[in-house]
Amino acid sequence: MQIFLRVLIVTLVMLMSGISAATNLSGKISVSKKFMTQLDELRKQAEDPNTRGYWSEPNGVRPIAPVRFDFSSDIGVAIFKEGADEPKADPVLSLNVLTGSLEKNVVVIRPKSRVKFIMKSPYDHELFAPGKHDFKPQKQGNNSFRPIDFYSEGVFEVKCKLFPHFQGWVVATPATYVPDVNSSGSFSIEDMEEGKYTLKVFFKGKWIVEKKFEVSGKKQEVAVELKSIDGAKSSEKSSKDAAETENKENGKADEKKNKNN
Repeated sequence: MQIFLRVLIVTLVMLMSGISAATNLSGKISVSKKFMTQLDELRKQAEDPNTRGYWSEPNGVRPIAPVRFDFSSDIGVAIFKEGADEPKADPVLSLNVLTGSLEKNVVVIRPKSRVKFIMKSPYDHELFAPGKHDFKPQKQGNNSFRPIDFYSEGVFEVKCKLFPHFQGWVVATPATYVPDVNSSGSFSIEDMEEGKYTLKVFFKGKWIVEKKFEVSGKKQEVAVELKSIDGAKSSEKSSKDAAETENKENGKADEKKNKNN
């Protein structure tokens, strides 16, 4: 009886400690005015010179269409835990192919995962990924599907031989968490383990933001702003790192002031 009680107490303690260590994370991705301006310029450069201006310049018929950015489709978010084991492959992901585009421009998966491309367009497509030997152009008609295995880590641009403007991305990376981001840029993760993490945002062929943060407590928030489409100066520090840097700079300033006095 005593042995049973001891085992029960140890089990309860372990369960309670596990519950207390779990964190609900709320995340928010936003974009700066500079980012949207750069995106608009990028769109104009890609337009046909003969038709440019129909939507971006007043024409007396239709209002100017603002540049659009869909957080749920145009970016990929991956979160990596420091010291975590290599993640397992994801369940098979079904991804619809629309006329001239994927339903999501960016898809983040773990290595060794399979993506099933399902044709939802009345027009034939020939999808392929340059540099991936087993993903070559192959005719695919309406309601057909094509499974592709992404064995190793990498960034794979998905194109179409019949639609030159077609562009999508499948990013295979050993992320601990791959949250679903909604159209307003918000996401959430429940029962997240405490520890040190790195959040990365993927856009148009590369990771443009990397932010480190630490998880502790029952609830936590993390926010990231996309400042530039090239990511050159958009890497962000955690609030803790920023505070430490500010304290160091203030300390140096005080030191210099004391010396001058």
